[in-house]
Amino acid sequence: MIGLTVEELTPERIKFTLSNATVGYANALRRILISEVPTIAIDMVEIERNNTVLPDEVLAHRLGLVPIYSKRELKYKEECSCSGFCSECSVVFEIDIVHTEDALRVVSARDIVCDEGDVVIKSGPMITKLARDQGLKARCIGRKGIGKIHAKWSPVSAISFEYDKDNVRRETNYWFEESIEEEWPGVKQGEANPMQKVDKIHMCVEVIEGGAGPIAIVLEGLKILKEKIAALASATETMD
Repeated sequence: MIGLTVEELTPERIKFTLSNATVGYANALRRILISEVPTIAIDMVEIERNNTVLPDEVLAHRLGLVPIYSKRELKYKEECSCSGFCSECSVVFEIDIVHTEDALRVVSARDIVCDEGDVVIKSGPMITKLARDQGLKARCIGRKGIGKIHAKWSPVSAISFEYDKDNVRRETNYWFEESIEEEWPGVKQGEANPMQKVDKIHMCVEVIEGGAGPIAIVLEGLKILKEKIAALASATETMD
C-alpha cells in the first residue's frame, strides 16, 4: 500500500514523502495537481466603464488571474442547461470604483465584491492604479474549470519531486576528466546499483496564495488519481 508522510506544511507549501510508490505514480499525481484539480476563476468580464491607463483586454486578463476560494460545488459550464450563466454554474463579482482624490489609488482584488458568503477572495494582487477622476466598473463571471483548459484554473504554482538522492541507480552521469570528487565538489554518490528499487519519493507542492490550502489540493489530486486508476482497472476487466 502506498503511504504518505507530511514532512513540512505552510499555508502555501507542503512537502511529503511517498513510500511504496513508483516514479510513474508520482509523475501522474504531479500532472493531475497541475491540470485536473478544479478551481473557480473569472471567465467572463463585462466592462461598463474603464478610463484607466489599461485597455479592456489587459484588465480582463488580470481579473482572470485573481485567486478565488470557494467551498461551493459548482457545475461545469458544459454540464449546465442555462444559456449564459446561473447560480448553479457561476459566481457573479462586481467592481465599481471612482477616484476623486489627487493621490494615486491602487485597485486590488480586495476591491472586487461578491454578495455570496461562501466565495472569498483572500489575497489582494494589484489590478491597476487610478489617477484623479479615473474609474472602473465591471461585472465578472466566475466559473469552475481545470488547468488543462486554461492556466488560470490551476491551483498550484510549482511542483517538484526527487528520488535516489545518492544517485545509486546512476540515472545521472556526471561528466569528468580525471576525478569526479575534485571536479564535482559536494556531490556524494552511493555505491552503484542500477537495479536499486525506488521506494521513496519526496515531493514539494506550492499552491497559489489565496486559493485552497495545500492539504486540500493534494487530497483532491489523490482522489482524482484513484478514480482514474479504478476506471482503468474496470475497463481492462471488461476487455475481450
